Amino acid sequence: MQRTLLLTLLFLAAIMQATAQQRGMLGIGFYDVDKLYDTLSSRFYNDSDYTPEGRLKWDDKRYRSKIEKTAQVIDSMHLHVVALYGVENEQVVRDIAAACDNDYAYIHRTNDYNKGLDFALLYFADKFFPERCIRWSNALLVDGTVGDEPITIIVQNKSSSIGVLLKERNLLDTTRKIVILGAPNKLNLQKYGLTDATATAEKAGRGNRVVNRGWQMYSRIFTNIENIVKCDSYARGWLLNSQGTPLATYDKQKYYDGYSSQLPVYIYFDKIFAY
Repeated sequence: MQRTLLLTLLFLAAIMQATAQQRGMLGIGFYDVDKLYDTLSSRFYNDSDYTPEGRLKWDDKRYRSKIEKTAQVIDSMHLHVVALYGVENEQVVRDIAAACDNDYAYIHRTNDYNKGLDFALLYFADKFFPERCIRWSNALLVDGTVGDEPITIIVQNKSSSIGVLLKERNLLDTTRKIVILGAPNKLNLQKYGLTDATATAEKAGRGNRVVNRGWQMYSRIFTNIENIVKCDSYARGWLLNSQGTPLATYDKQKYYDGYSSQLPVYIYFDKIFAY
């Protein structure tokens, strides 16, 4: 019964997203790809588990399968901008972009020198025009435009200094549109005039990962843009296992050849971006 209800909700969400795409709205997404390492051992941090000889037996076949699955998810969303977290290096991002059927340009910046988990931004280069990139503490800021409208996209993972970043870039004193994506720290971003756009879906019982058999909205989207048409987790039946939870690549050491332990999240904005 629960799985039938879930599939019904997924079907309705798919119809709403397709409608938004047809109306030409700006769509932005975030996807934690859950440790997408290459198969080569790094000299700078311990990624030995993700090597052919390592504990997880991470070989070229498993790597290529995850690249293709990640590209499948990104293509199926068909968003103008997709922010990624959890890629090891630029070669991984290049492989994802090459595997996508959609023609995405990309931006990559190194984030975590201890674990090798980086940020990337995939985007349609005829819709989003990046102008400036800034690597911050556990965050990547990209200034750009859509149509004639300036927009700042920040992808972050538990950054404790987003407020400092906003202040240093004078983003709070302008009319510039801001979108912040990723797993937040305990910092209250609402006090900076940003709305938690994922809160509505969360109150309805939806989320992007399962904790203690319940859905949790772990990845979130904050914005100062009011024209929000839809913001939710991106769930499709093929992204879930038989229990209705995200089909991960690994569960501890057991290999499932899945996608990620987390679903993507996405947001659509209406009309203010004339492209």
